[in-house]
Amino acid sequence: MRMDRDLLLLPVAIVAISSASILIRLTEADPVAITFWRLAIATAITIAVAEASGRGVKVGGWWPAAAAAGALLAIHFTTWIASLFYTTIAISTTLVNLHPLVMLAISKYGLSERVSRRTAIGVASSVAGSLLMFSAAAGLGGANLLGAFLAFIGALAFAGYLAVGRLVRARADTLSYTAVAYGFAALFALAASLGLGAKLFGYSPDVYALFAAIAVVPMLLGHSIFNYLLGRYRAITVAVSALGEPVGATLLAMPIFGQIPQPNVVLGMALILAGVVVVSLEEAQPKNPLARASAST
Repeated sequence: MRMDRDLLLLPVAIVAISSASILIRLTEADPVAITFWRLAIATAITIAVAEASGRGVKVGGWWPAAAAAGALLAIHFTTWIASLFYTTIAISTTLVNLHPLVMLAISKYGLSERVSRRTAIGVASSVAGSLLMFSAAAGLGGANLLGAFLAFIGALAFAGYLAVGRLVRARADTLSYTAVAYGFAALFALAASLGLGAKLFGYSPDVYALFAAIAVVPMLLGHSIFNYLLGRYRAITVAVSALGEPVGATLLAMPIFGQIPQPNVVLGMALILAGVVVVSLEEAQPKNPLARASAST
């Protein structure tokens, strides 16, 4: 059976989101400010692309759900980005990507998606690999209770974001949903910034350039691709694919920060990738009509 070509977008999204933690650690700015500018710039670019395509942003009765998704996305980014400044990249990205455990139950019982034994095995393999990476990284130091807690909250919020997005994408096209969700997320992040007194302006040009890079690469080439794929594939598939982030981040951290992975980390990375492959390849199997019911763009 010929594989759906859209599945080839998964590795693109994984590589893109893997750069997020690296770019964020290089950005000398308030974590909440990073969240706001990431979302605000991504929203502006998404709206511009929608207008340039001639389709524009079409808002329907689904917008309250998209706003809720935006709130969850804002929580995800705010807590996870903050965690990067309290613990190591490996620990933060591993814990924030434990969301497939939550998504497994949501997919089956909340979204009525098929969850086969193969999917469960793939999720188990990826999560086991993540935990192995976490234990190895924690053993090398850098484990911080607050950082770990913030990353875990980010994981729960991301699971909710994917679940809501899966439902909305059945009624909204990619650009419209993305613009509304990112827009509301930016507003929530702005409110958090004002409430916490976070510094939003007065940074150097290099910092604003990093804000833009974070918005374009991990956000638009990563999360926006995931938003598109939510309209075609199960939420659990997208969730498991996101587990590739700690693998990519660990590989990128090698030349940039000189963080060489230990043997247990390498084994964990292999387990994660094996699980991603198992779950992703199942999407090549025949789907029921409900799985096909989605916006095409």
